[in-house]
Amino acid sequence: MKQLQFNFKLLPSIAFFIVFLCLIKLGFWQLERADQKTQINNNYKLRQSDQVVNLNTSSDFNDQASILWRKVSVKGSFKSGTNLILDNQIFRHVAGFNLLTPFTIEGSGMSVLVNRGWHPNLIDREQVPLVKDLSGVVMVNGYAVKLPVPGINLGGSNIEPINASLARFQKIDLDEINQYYQSNFLPYIIYLNPLMDNEYISNFKLPVPDSEKNYGYAFQWFAFAFTLLIIFLRLGITRNDKPTK
Repeated sequence: MKQLQFNFKLLPSIAFFIVFLCLIKLGFWQLERADQKTQINNNYKLRQSDQVVNLNTSSDFNDQASILWRKVSVKGSFKSGTNLILDNQIFRHVAGFNLLTPFTIEGSGMSVLVNRGWHPNLIDREQVPLVKDLSGVVMVNGYAVKLPVPGINLGGSNIEPINASLARFQKIDLDEINQYYQSNFLPYIIYLNPLMDNEYISNFKLPVPDSEKNYGYAFQWFAFAFTLLIIFLRLGITRNDKPTK
């Protein structure tokens, strides 16, 4: 007759339970992250159905909480001969840069950075990208997007003047931008929709990545925990063949 014998030692058992609980906790943490991302993206989609905000007439155009991720329109003029390249921007796994141009809002004394699109890096870093000068009073439309998270800074200075009308930035620092261009910028960027330059690509995206990856990570952590449990039981439980009378 076969009988089960339990040979669980104290220290290995304690180690197992600690690791097992950590794996389970990581799985639930990934599920929570997925839910958070889904909620943020759902809020974004709701904002897309809101009425377009006209920054020339809105009383709270300087309030990020009410403006971010909404469709906006604004009348004004691009600052002639003034453009900046935001370097180190990855889009679809390709390194490139965003072309930003300061835009003066008519009748407010304020300015806002307008993202005119993304372009892959040129073969020669010293080569000057094609930048059309946009002049005159125009009405632009797009999305109000949070300032990008500061990126890496290659070299001693964040600002690299290329010529009289173009400068390369490693990251966006609002105080630094205000000082460099002697302007007062709003605390967000407008991503044009539609674009005004055929040579550039729109890299506007949801405020957070798709949550499907987090569900995948959660499944992996739970699978690790289940596998560890099976191994623990296999090592701790043995069968003893006891002769029958």
